[in-house]
Amino acid sequence: MPKNITTIWVVVLAVCAFNQGTFGEETNTLVLARDGKANATIVIAPDATKAAQFAAFELRYHLNRITGGDFPIANNGVPAKGISILVGDSSATRALGIAPETFKLQEYLIRFLPDTLVLTGRDKPDRGKVVYDYMNDPKAFETWPDFWDEQGTMYAVYDFLERFCGVRWFNHTETGMVCPANKNLTAKGLEIRRAPRFSYRYASYHDSNSYDAYVSLWPSGSDGFSQWEKAAYTNAHASGKYAAAKFGCVQLFRLRMREGGEKCMANHSLYEYYNRFWTNPATRRVDMFAQGYPEGTQPPQMCYTSTGLIEQVAQDAAAYFNGASMSIGLGKFQWGENYFAIEPMDNTRYCKCPKCQKLIGRWRVRFPYFSGGRHSDYFFHFVNEVAKRVKKTNPDKRIVTLAYHSHARPPESFQLDPSVAVQFCFWNNRTPYYRGGYKNDLSAMKAWADEAKETKRPLYLWLYYTFPVESALMHKHHCFPGFFAHTIGEQFRLFDQYGYRGMFHCGYGQDVESYVTYKLMDDPTLNVDTLLDEYFAGLYGPAADALKKFYLFVEKTYCDPKSYLITFEWKQSRTTAWAFLGTDERMQELGKLMEQARTAVAVNGTAAQKTNVDLFDKAVWSYMVAGRAHHLQHKRWYEYDWFSYKP
Repeated sequence: MPKNITTIWVVVLAVCAFNQGTFGEETNTLVLARDGKANATIVIAPDATKAAQFAAFELRYHLNRITGGDFPIANNGVPAKGISILVGDSSATRALGIAPETFKLQEYLIRFLPDTLVLTGRDKPDRGKVVYDYMNDPKAFETWPDFWDEQGTMYAVYDFLERFCGVRWFNHTETGMVCPANKNLTAKGLEIRRAPRFSYRYASYHDSNSYDAYVSLWPSGSDGFSQWEKAAYTNAHASGKYAAAKFGCVQLFRLRMREGGEKCMANHSLYEYYNRFWTNPATRRVDMFAQGYPEGTQPPQMCYTSTGLIEQVAQDAAAYFNGASMSIGLGKFQWGENYFAIEPMDNTRYCKCPKCQKLIGRWRVRFPYFSGGRHSDYFFHFVNEVAKRVKKTNPDKRIVTLAYHSHARPPESFQLDPSVAVQFCFWNNRTPYYRGGYKNDLSAMKAWADEAKETKRPLYLWLYYTFPVESALMHKHHCFPGFFAHTIGEQFRLFDQYGYRGMFHCGYGQDVESYVTYKLMDDPTLNVDTLLDEYFAGLYGPAADALKKFYLFVEKTYCDPKSYLITFEWKQSRTTAWAFLGTDERMQELGKLMEQARTAVAVNGTAAQKTNVDLFDKAVWSYMVAGRAHHLQHKRWYEYDWFSYKP
């Protein structure tokens, strides 16, 4: 594909790939640059919020890169040259009737006026100074807005750059951004006032130093990962300031993709009770722990009918909300400012005392799927008792808990208190080929949505992008990549339809899945095929067709139940990966597509596109080749290629 066609294609997709929001009438055309010279001034308040300062720096960086010009940043009240781009709250925006207090949570505004562009939104009222140049100031990152800060003005700038300038941030590497060059940049469009559809958007609980390892197929520390990493951050390695350069590259990517929002974390929350109330005999509270296990051993769970435990957890919740998190072994607002997490240990070895068994005992038949309801009445009874007490001490706060494993479904004999927020754990969200388990999870997810229609409780999701990579790491083999972009699109439409408010990701990646998910967390109505078209065209140029076919071939193989001999195996084994999925016949076909991509980009590709094809080769194809070779070296007599076998 010729270079100019690639640029045009990305710009066309920039217009087509946005749907949701409140739009006004299209009005004014603003000339932001002429012949490579800036025709606009970025205007912020003298006491601008951190979010507005950061947004102004980001806008200037991208506009300079697009046009080749030098866009100044001036304080409100200083005469502006050319078009005024009002970034964040100021006396100028207030004079236009735009008051920051009218914005809802995470909401922002893009407005076109004669000679004026407004980019503003709801920001955290933190007015400390932002240092943008992280390469020359090691403390710059400490001044940047946090993922969980209100930063509507930043969202306005990022949306404007994507929607009206054709900018794309496809991945976190040095060549993952596309800024179509345009020396005569103009912008016009409909007024936009919106917020991201999902309020809680958590991709990686790791910090940005290890994000790339978190989304990688290769194990961190492996030779394959090292080769990819050197190619992905060549400038960072050459800078002499590798740590800052790489962290900045990744942190900017995550901010630009609008990760964060409303913090509502939940996880197995009671393990600290072993340190507080079991390990030391002087502070041991036997009554709070599971009964019926061998004397002298540490109980595997708590006793969830224990009045002492209920009172202690309620006291801890009150202390947490009142700012005493450290006193109970938690970081400050670890779960979120408005949420306190309650979740049992990650096992089903529950208490055997009569009171607990009375709530458990009616379930005698083993449920065939991971996500069931055997312990829902039992555990959620405990949650209700704690919530009842927390409502008295902190009526404006909430308990958050997981709907997970044997308590994945709503309780049957009573209603969970409406003040409790629930995160449904979609265990099989990355195993669509496992139809029984997948449909069971969809049923449980809908059951919570139906229940919430009456209770109005906030619902969130815990998504397991960690498979099949995690099982491969555990068993020391390479997985067949679990590409599933179209399934992600189907799921996000359901999340939107059912009213879920956001999601935490247990595992993230790989790069295509990461990009598609980031975009759908903001707007689940986007078309996945359009997102894939812009992704492959933007990153790979003339190699886009071959690599998109590669991706779709792997995706179809992985997601299709017909590819499997054993479709109930959600933990992908080495045999499944390379005797059923990555067969010799399929690997030959994928190898041809990889070679087509290399040839196409070598002839017509830009330097960045050549780098990106090389990164795809190192991240995906080389990993698969190594996985197939490892399988052939270690396979047993029965591990032939089942679907390539010709008797």
